[in-house]
Amino acid sequence: MLQEQRHEMIESYLKQQKAVKASELAALLDVSIDTVRRDLEVLEKKGALKRVHGGAVSIQNTHNALNKLFNEREVKNLEKKQEVASLAIELIEEGQAIALNGGTTTIEVAKALVTKFKRLTVITNDLRILSILGANKHFNIILTGGFFNPEENTLYGKQCEEILSNFNIDVAFITVNALSLEHGLTDFRIHEVGVIQTMMSRAKYKAVVADSSKFETSSYINICPLKNIDLIVSDSSLPLNIVEEYSKHNIRILYPQ
Repeated sequence: MLQEQRHEMIESYLKQQKAVKASELAALLDVSIDTVRRDLEVLEKKGALKRVHGGAVSIQNTHNALNKLFNEREVKNLEKKQEVASLAIELIEEGQAIALNGGTTTIEVAKALVTKFKRLTVITNDLRILSILGANKHFNIILTGGFFNPEENTLYGKQCEEILSNFNIDVAFITVNALSLEHGLTDFRIHEVGVIQTMMSRAKYKAVVADSSKFETSSYINICPLKNIDLIVSDSSLPLNIVEEYSKHNIRILYPQ
């Protein structure tokens, strides 16, 4: 199939679906994921769509499409995210100060914190996490200020980062959309990048919470190299060859064995 034909099919499909995954397009067009990514890049430059992590959304209905993709991310690999959260909370102790940035995996971490701990200080920029933590009346919960991102239900911007910079954090649990040895931590959520970097700068211990699907993938915006973090917490589906390769580069991974 010629490139022009693929582009026409992608645009037509997006008009109907509003949001589409790269894997869906690869199956529809019978081409590789890499070919789809190149096609999406060309179409984005033409203004025909907006690329997001794992696919693309329609320019005409970006808000609803992004919400659709967020909801899909929230349920995708849910059991793996819960497994990650269950393991991650073993890293902290009663009374510590914890930071959680916005994301579907840190939402699961927040749920686990509420059930296990009695006394924590938790700072977050995620309104969903705020609502979850509110179930524990003994927690000290700090919500950053800043601009509101309706697609992700998070706060961001200079004010948000300034508030974060005032705190000394024992453990920061960071969730990102992708991580790899080559590119480190990356994300498509441009507003979340500064929040993540500020949280990490204020934390004694930096733990990335990432289910196994995030490994050896990359997104559009660089956050930091993997050497800048202390630990990655993942799930039992993580392939052993990835664990071994990361270990060769002195990257620690905690996962159920």
